[in-house]
Amino acid sequence: MNKSSIKRIILTMIIAVLGIISAGAVSFERQEALDNAPVVGMYRFVIPSELQGAYNSVGVENLTSSMAQEPNTLSMNVAHVKTNPTTSYVIEMYKDGNALDTHRKSEHFQKYVNEVGSKLTNRKLYDVQPMLLMEKAEPLSAINDNTSVVSMTEFTIDKNEEDTILKQYQLDIERAIRDDVGYKAGYILRDRNNKTYWYVIQIYSDDVAYKKHVSSPGYRFAMGQIQPYLKNSKTEVLQGDILVNHGGQSFLRN
Repeated sequence: MNKSSIKRIILTMIIAVLGIISAGAVSFERQEALDNAPVVGMYRFVIPSELQGAYNSVGVENLTSSMAQEPNTLSMNVAHVKTNPTTSYVIEMYKDGNALDTHRKSEHFQKYVNEVGSKLTNRKLYDVQPMLLMEKAEPLSAINDNTSVVSMTEFTIDKNEEDTILKQYQLDIERAIRDDVGYKAGYILRDRNNKTYWYVIQIYSDDVAYKKHVSSPGYRFAMGQIQPYLKNSKTEVLQGDILVNHGGQSFLRN
């Protein structure tokens, strides 16, 4: 075989390999685009002291109007750091991208952006995907009740144990939703760009309900099963400000 023939064969092999890689990349992008999971947004920001009053009043109007007028806006949650009330988190959920667009175009959201949202500082956007979203069947409406508690836990997982970790959390959250009156919702999210970094957000009616859950046999068993596969786990307990949903959400990523 002459050198020219060998070069042609090598070139053909390279083109074939590149074609396979390209096809794989396109396939992955299509899977991401076709993901039918709810859309979740999570944000953290600081509210300047002079905006506290407007932030609260306009924020309540925005979120409660969303529940009343947007059936595909599933859940809206605002909570602040107990030791630093100016730092707040928002976790919001939509049926799909169209529902998110509908919310952003709404009059109440535009009013919020113009009067408050555009003036918030130290903003951080968490690019997340839902792994599990579960709520009690009845709608939740806890607005400045001064008792609601939101726990936020974040950690890195052993990627080989993703199924075990998700299953144990699922069993515990399902039990709490079913049996604990004060347990309102449990959400598990992961970083879109680092799928081994997870967030667990859980909503309780009050501090008693929170302590009851984390001391329950079911929770302790679940944590015992997954703790060896978690790294750098940390939990922050937040004060709920506005926690509203339609209720009944039940999503589990396959």
